[in-house]
Amino acid sequence: MKRIFLGLILLFTIFVSYSQKDEFQPEWAFGANSGLTFSKMRFYPRIPQDLLRQVEGGITVRYISEKHFGIQCELNYSLRGWTERTDTIAHFNKYARSLAYLELPLMTHLYFDLGKKARLVFNAGPQVGCHLNEKILKKEINTVSDEYSGYYDQNVQQKFDYGIGGGMGFEIRTNIGSFILEGRYYFGLSDIFSSSKADYFQASSPQIIEIKLTYLYH
Repeated sequence: MKRIFLGLILLFTIFVSYSQKDEFQPEWAFGANSGLTFSKMRFYPRIPQDLLRQVEGGITVRYISEKHFGIQCELNYSLRGWTERTDTIAHFNKYARSLAYLELPLMTHLYFDLGKKARLVFNAGPQVGCHLNEKILKKEINTVSDEYSGYYDQNVQQKFDYGIGGGMGFEIRTNIGSFILEGRYYFGLSDIFSSSKADYFQASSPQIIEIKLTYLYH
């Protein structure tokens, strides 16, 4: 009887251990993302700007190591830049520039279940990037005015970019994978132009709002 009792305890322990282990399984997911960027520059001295709408896209890898917690890494081709806003009648200049970057966000991933198929997700972490090329989208200069800015023809001087990004979204999990709609904000900590005392700008870092859709295959 004692052996039977010990055997039942052993079977129960194995069953509980297996059930607890089966509650959560680490998850790898791979996929692609694409979306829109709405960007401007944090210039000092300040320059009035509107948000410049462009696009981005890339690949995404996510590993969930524990319940509600994981990491997410992306490799994206992203367009950012700025468009200047005319505030006075005397200022006739119109200018917009697009900057292309290859960027690598490495983020902490948190999620909370909203049901069997839906999740609320949060991503936040550092991001680094490399400037690839640039294109002037608009350049209408009033040659009579003396308000022409020399940086209009100045290329990006600092190629390396770094900053912090984060956002939240909703994930729908299906039999063919996950679909995630997410909003993010990126605050750049590096300048695109030199910022010595002799330079025009003392700060020239990017600020970007992103709206993106990601598909992940588990």
